[in-house]
Amino acid sequence: MRYRVLAYTTAVLLIVLVFVGIPLQVWGHDQIVVQIVGTAHGYLYLVYLVVAFEFTRRLRIPLGWMILVLLAGTVPFAAIVAERLLTRRFEHSVGAAGHGPATPAPALDP
Repeated sequence: MRYRVLAYTTAVLLIVLVFVGIPLQVWGHDQIVVQIVGTAHGYLYLVYLVVAFEFTRRLRIPLGWMILVLLAGTVPFAAIVAERLLTRRFEHSVGAAGHGPATPAPALDP
């Protein structure tokens, strides 16, 4: 749950920063959105890195995919895609352990 909340929060802040804050800064000469949202995204991205690293280690994600998940917080919409893939993989691993219905895991091998 922590990973999901941080992934969506980081993604939304980055989307607001890129598609609202930067245009306002460049064309409107207004830096308040960039200062507030950019700072919040920066601090939350650091927390996202720790939580995402812990979650990918627990799921035994290959190193290449782990790096992509960690970098997902720097590309608009990428953290949302990464969250969906990891959540499905987590649900599959929980289902395989007998805690719920098993669903096919998404392919994460490079």
